[in-house]
Amino acid sequence: MDVLELGTAADPDDLVAQLPADPPAGWQRTDSGGGIVQYRLPVEDSPCTAGSVTVRPDVLGEAAVRVDRTKGCQSAGTTYHDSAESAAEVVAELLDAAPAQ
Repeated sequence: MDVLELGTAADPDDLVAQLPADPPAGWQRTDSGGGIVQYRLPVEDSPCTAGSVTVRPDVLGEAAVRVDRTKGCQSAGTTYHDSAESAAEVVAELLDAAPAQ
């Protein structure tokens, strides 16, 4: 059996520690374990969120971290980062730039 190498993926504990622990007003943070963190901006009158940002170690690609963005019920794109530090900076900027609900 082949062994999966996680050579380029960010350390899950380090990634979680660097992400914003107290997101801006309106955002809710959920830690799913294994370095996966989701920030959600809920909307009362919709089954979808106003926005969400999901951060995870990128175990399938060459990057260290993958950041998936969703607006409403649709994908708003994915970005890849070479370090947990750069991903954490981008996530903080995304959360700060989103309008409060």
